[in-house]
Amino acid sequence: MRAALLLLLATPIAAEAQTPVQAAAVQSVDPALLTKAQPIAAVILPNGTMEKMMGPMMQKMMGPMMDGMTRMPIREFLKVGGLDPERAEHLGEGTIEEMMAIIDPNFRKRMDVIVNSMMPAMGRFMGRYEPDMREGMAEAFAHRYSATELDQIGAFLKTPVGAKFGAGFMELAADPHYIGRMQKIMPEMMQAMPEIMKSSAAELAKLPKPRTYNDLTKAERERLTALLGADAKKAH
Repeated sequence: MRAALLLLLATPIAAEAQTPVQAAAVQSVDPALLTKAQPIAAVILPNGTMEKMMGPMMQKMMGPMMDGMTRMPIREFLKVGGLDPERAEHLGEGTIEEMMAIIDPNFRKRMDVIVNSMMPAMGRFMGRYEPDMREGMAEAFAHRYSATELDQIGAFLKTPVGAKFGAGFMELAADPHYIGRMQKIMPEMMQAMPEIMKSSAAELAKLPKPRTYNDLTKAERERLTALLGADAKKAH
């Protein structure tokens, strides 16, 4: 439960980091454009940005967001987990907060400990990769913008207002105004998820069902056992 809440709450900050990118789809960029883009990326993602975002800034935001999530009816979480919405509607309106007050009176304190230790640690970890992130950002700019456009962006970032905008751009994702809006839509998003998931149900129904262990050939079972490093039948 604690892990699920933290994943949901961290979504506004880490969403882009969770999106897989196929290496084969990445196109090479013009070195001349990359040279123009690198100073822009350096302004937008200065050293220490990730540690600041995932540390003190996010710590301040997590408390209110956590309150909003834990005050949602448990049945809304169960719907997202796959429970039939009609069955879920017959459940009570008890919230996670009310449930945890019975199961674990120290639930909120535990969450605070996790947030106050995990977020700074995540910030330090992400900070180690800022140079690579900056280079990736520069490559993206070089791919998206022409030389003239990059010159104009660079010129803007050299102005006082441009420098202020660029240096604080990444931090907008952890701004209380933005996070507050995200927090407000969370309950509605959770309620909408079952219907949203239905959009793929029809297409998924057209696909063959996953095979069971008994459906596999002898060679496939042996290959599966080798991949698992254990008896696949027992794992099944």
